[in-house]
Amino acid sequence: MEAEILMDIREEEKKAEAILEKARKEKEAIIQEAIKESSRLLAEKSEEMRKSKEKKLMEFMEKSVQMKEEKLSEGRANAKQVKAKAEKNIAKTVEFLIQKFEEMI
Repeated sequence: MEAEILMDIREEEKKAEAILEKARKEKEAIIQEAIKESSRLLAEKSEEMRKSKEKKLMEFMEKSVQMKEEKLSEGRANAKQVKAKAEKNIAKTVEFLIQKFEEMI
């Protein structure tokens, strides 16, 4: 009878150990899955941040090119106006110089 009770106790201990081992394995699997998932999420967010930075940089570059073109266009227009005004004044200047020269004679 005592031997039978000891055998039952040992068998229950083995079952308890098996349950504990199974729980440890499940815990380890959960931890490994959490590590894997967190690594995946980190990589995903890093890629999103990289793409976002790249997009903002491209937008900035496009805006810079656009602003440059606008400034060049404004400069060309101003230069054209100054040239036209200067050409218009050439005749008046020549006429003025001839008049002054004739006055001196």
